[in-house]
Amino acid sequence: MNDFGKTNFDRIDDDAELARQERDDPDLADVARDWFVHARLETGIPAPASDEKKQPVTIRLDPEILAFFRGQGRGWQTRINAVLKAFVTAQKSND
Repeated sequence: MNDFGKTNFDRIDDDAELARQERDDPDLADVARDWFVHARLETGIPAPASDEKKQPVTIRLDPEILAFFRGQGRGWQTRINAVLKAFVTAQKSND
């Protein structure tokens, strides 16, 4: 332990302890195991510009989907695009 706080870094760096906590966490019970393979950290930092230009479209979304993404603040359309892109990538890898 260090003098700067009460965090037990030996405990939180213990992979077996972290795995146990993940197994016991009820919030993770319904998450598919392979979800973590495809998950990526969303930092809110815009992705680098691509040569491919995005195309404007009109899409109808369920109110709870729209509220969820808009509730996360700026970049909600980019996050919807990222979710759809991850889905397409996963589908292609299953072929």
